[in-house]
Amino acid sequence: MIAHLLGELSAAVNRAASRAELSLHLDGVAAVMETHFRYEERQLVRVLESLELDDAVTDVLGPL
Repeated sequence: MIAHLLGELSAAVNRAASRAELSLHLDGVAAVMETHFRYEERQLVRVLESLELDDAVTDVLGPL
């Protein structure tokens, strides 16, 4: 999906699309990336919450 969106953005740049059209392409890329990273964050939170680190969190993960 992201490859397709980036390809469309590249094509728009190559044909000197309007600023408004380029902005729409960038908004689409941003939306897909945001959705993906929210998903990844939820997955990581589940893993981190399952760890039994007690007070050793900073020893394992460093300063947060």
